[in-house]
Amino acid sequence: MSTPAQPQDANRNFVAETFAIVVLLSATSGIVDAVAFSRFGVFVANQTGNLVIVSLSLAKEQPVETQIASVLALLTFTIGVFIAVLLRKALLGHTSQARTRVIMLSMEAALIALTGLGVAIWGTQRFAYVAVVMLSLSQALQAAVVTRIIGLAVQTVVINTALVQSAEAWSVGRRRASAIAFGTPIGYLVGAFTGALLLRFPPPTALLSALITAAAALVIAHVIRVRGGRIE
Repeated sequence: MSTPAQPQDANRNFVAETFAIVVLLSATSGIVDAVAFSRFGVFVANQTGNLVIVSLSLAKEQPVETQIASVLALLTFTIGVFIAVLLRKALLGHTSQARTRVIMLSMEAALIALTGLGVAIWGTQRFAYVAVVMLSLSQALQAAVVTRIIGLAVQTVVINTALVQSAEAWSVGRRRASAIAFGTPIGYLVGAFTGALLLRFPPPTALLSALITAAAALVIAHVIRVRGGRIE
């Protein structure tokens, strides 16, 4: 008589899909950070960098526009994370964790799409502060969507935790988990490079690529949900 598959065993069927989600979401963060830093002088995912920018601003080492944008990004992300966690908790009270992830990723993709549309209509300069707020909020949603990957505390908006978790998993022989966690720096690097390359084209182009990576992650998350899998 066969025994039911344990969650850990079931997760092995979705290693490639889980790795793809981590890479794609990290690439999304890399792209929007490259765009935000190049256009506005701030980060929208890497809030550690924003703390440095805010500190430099307080020391009068940054233009007024950059000071405002960095504070907006930091405040929006901070408040957005609290809102996103409350939203996730509310959704989990009515639906599954997998469906909750799909809903929140859909909201992230919508924010990126609206930002690109706003930039296309009003231009980078006129839409700058609104773009920073919307992109920071999108990254706050993403940060709350993925907090654990197959038992590891991994974020897709920063690489530090992922690197540590990847090394620790490798040290105890969890090769699959280590590889999945290492998808964060890989994705962020690819995304940032892609975003930098696309900056030579009209402003919405790079954001369109971020929308594509976020949408692709959404599709894969939906497929995992339909197939009854989990990535936690």
